[in-house]
Amino acid sequence: MDRLIIGLFYFSGTETAVVILSSTQIFFNLEEIMMNMQNMNMKKAQQGFTLIELMIVVAIIGILASIAIPAYQDYIKKANASAAVANLAGQKIKIAESYTIDAKAAFDCTDSNSTSVPNCTGAGILATEVGGYTATLTPTASGGEITWECKISGANPVAPKGCSTS
Repeated sequence: MDRLIIGLFYFSGTETAVVILSSTQIFFNLEEIMMNMQNMNMKKAQQGFTLIELMIVVAIIGILASIAIPAYQDYIKKANASAAVANLAGQKIKIAESYTIDAKAAFDCTDSNSTSVPNCTGAGILATEVGGYTATLTPTASGGEITWECKISGANPVAPKGCSTS
């Protein structure tokens, strides 16, 4: 790095003359000094990243990925299970309506118009599969109220609220 030994500045009207003597170079005007300083700054800017800086960035990305990937996988499982339960919402209404209006003694797989209810496996039990996860809804009548038991099955299922895994 250059050491500044002597500096001489001369200002006269619109002209400016600068003489700086350093241990290695002599600069005669401000433009030459500024260009030299810009070149020194560009050399520093073009050096790039050190190996340790790159290793730190890779380590941070690895840590974030190790947290984010399992969380995302659980999110996808729960979304598929929720979609399976949501797909059965319309059929739940048909089964409940048929049971209530027709005053049936047991649940079956027909609606109030005696039309077959899709996704019904018998005794009013509804089941459908989305993304490898099966939602099964089982109706129970007690005191004029119908409740639905929700179970999710599949490979490592994550149950949405109100459901359990089997």
